[in-house]
Amino acid sequence: MTNQMHLARNIIDIYNKHGRAWTALRGEYLYEKQWLDAFLALLLQQAEILDMGCGSGRPIAHYLIQQGHTITGIDASIVMIDMAQHNFSSQNWHVADMRTVELNQQFQGILAWDSFFHLTPDDQRQMFAQFSKFSAKGAVLMFTSGPSAGEAIGEMFGDALYHASLSQQEYRTLLSAHGFDVLKMITEDADCAGHTVWLAQKL
Repeated sequence: MTNQMHLARNIIDIYNKHGRAWTALRGEYLYEKQWLDAFLALLLQQAEILDMGCGSGRPIAHYLIQQGHTITGIDASIVMIDMAQHNFSSQNWHVADMRTVELNQQFQGILAWDSFFHLTPDDQRQMFAQFSKFSAKGAVLMFTSGPSAGEAIGEMFGDALYHASLSQQEYRTLLSAHGFDVLKMITEDADCAGHTVWLAQKL
């Protein structure tokens, strides 16, 4: 196994180890608000939203709940889901792997913010079938990626944290192949802490 592959498999352990400290450090400031508002503007009132890699539910799911939507959140970290259930007990939270999760439901909105990019390139390619499977007609999908193809190693409290990205062209090809139309995409958005964000809709 390559070191990169080992680091990719270690992601859940890292979030179980540091999840509470990371959540405290992340805080409540919603630098994503402009993108979340664009996402929400495409949804009906009281929509069902699937948050893949939901973490503690703060601050993103909290904001979506405040706007009247219902959240189903999945995260492979039991520590993160424990926090989410404690924070928002009326919503639906599941300890699950986004790559393999089975849900008997389709959603009007799907979010994979700062989560999907921890998957290997091959796993990211497979995720578009998951996005499609869980999408109701006209569903809105938003996710963050890297700015270009490659792997990168960050860190969380001293532990190596794996990230990967496909090329922008490959994301566009995969979205199109699974019936999504790209509505907006910005690389390293200076108004969103340098995030590369994709907003798409199921045709």
